[in-house]
Amino acid sequence: MLAVGCSHGTFANPDALRAVLRFRDEWKPKHRIHLGDAYDSAAFRTGAIGGKDSDCTESIHDDITNGARFLSDFAPTVFCLGNHEHRLVKLSEHFNEIIAMAAQATLERMMDAIGEAPIIPYTVHEKGWFTLGGFKFGHGHLFGENYLRDTAETWGNTVVAHAHRAGSAKGRRSDNPTAFGVGTLADIPAMGYASGRRATLAWSHGLVWGEVSGDQANLHVHEWQQGETEWRLPI
Repeated sequence: MLAVGCSHGTFANPDALRAVLRFRDEWKPKHRIHLGDAYDSAAFRTGAIGGKDSDCTESIHDDITNGARFLSDFAPTVFCLGNHEHRLVKLSEHFNEIIAMAAQATLERMMDAIGEAPIIPYTVHEKGWFTLGGFKFGHGHLFGENYLRDTAETWGNTVVAHAHRAGSAKGRRSDNPTAFGVGTLADIPAMGYASGRRATLAWSHGLVWGEVSGDQANLHVHEWQQGETEWRLPI
C-alpha cells in the first residue's frame, strides 16, 4: 500500500514526484491512494474569481497539465477529492453560469487523468473516507499543531494529507487509534499563499506505506525535509 497527497499541480516539487514514482516502480504496491489536492486550482479561489488577488493570473492549463501528468504516472487505484478539487465542485453550482461552466469543464478535465479509480468525495461524513486494512483514507479536514491527534480522536485509524506535515500521532481513546499524515509533494517555497505563515516552516514531504492484510494494516510514514537533496527511499 502506498498513499500520497497534496502534490498541487503546477506547484509540485519534481524531485518529490520522482521519488514517489521510484518507490511505486520498485515495490509495485497493489493499493495506490492519492489523498487529494492533486491540483491547486488557484485561479478558482474566491479572491481570484473576484479579481482581488494575483491568483487570478495563475494558469489553469498548466495546473491541469502538471497535475494530470503525475496522476497518470502514479496511476492511483483510489482518488480522494481534496479541498482544492472540492472548490471546483462547489463552483460548478455557482449562480454565475460562466463560472459554473468553467469550473465544471475544468473539473472534468482534471478527473480524466484518474481513469477508472473510484473517487471519494470531500466530506467529514462516512462517505468521505475509503476504508482499507482497518484504516480510513481521506484528504483530511483538520490543521494546527495537533491535527493528527485530533484526527485520530475524531475518526479513529486514519491516513490523511491536507496539513502538509508528515508524521503520526495517537488518539487519546481506549481503542488506541493512530493517524498518519503524508505531508506534501509540493514545492513549498513556491506556494505564495502560505509564504507569510510561520507554520509553513514545519511543512515537509512524505508518503505512507505498509502491508495490508484483511482488516489490519502495518503502516509507516516516511518523511523528507524541506530542501531535501538526496530523496532516499524508506526501504
